[in-house]
Amino acid sequence: MGPLLISACSQNVISNSSSAHLDLSPPVEISIDEAEAKVPFKIKQPSIPFQVTQKSTRILDTNGKFDAVEITYANTDEGSNLILMITNSKADTPPTGKKRLKLANSSQTWDQGNEHISAIYWRNEGLTYSLISGKNNNLDPLYDYQSLIEIANTIN
Repeated sequence: MGPLLISACSQNVISNSSSAHLDLSPPVEISIDEAEAKVPFKIKQPSIPFQVTQKSTRILDTNGKFDAVEITYANTDEGSNLILMITNSKADTPPTGKKRLKLANSSQTWDQGNEHISAIYWRNEGLTYSLISGKNNNLDPLYDYQSLIEIANTIN
């Protein structure tokens, strides 16, 4: 999950275009409906606590090992973004970060934030989630850990 988290945070939002031919290597932006048609799980989204001026959805290339969807919600005027990563990885690796609170659905979370971003990680119903927030091109955290917990609790 670490490389995906780093990848997600280092990506800039590209144009909001869709491609009829979905060559997903490198990842291209697609609609939520197109992403759901390509992955074997329902994509659940959070309530976003800021006005979204740009949204992008991508399926990330994992060399066929598992499915990974990245949704970026951004407010380009404020320089804010929230990135949701969902995977169905079966990897039984211990999460990195500091073990913290449980979500309302009893999922254990880990705080994976640093000086540049705030991030949490959890597993639920066979899926792995990461919620990452940043501002100023991910040079500064946007939300604190508790705020990310509140956002994660809105995913349904």
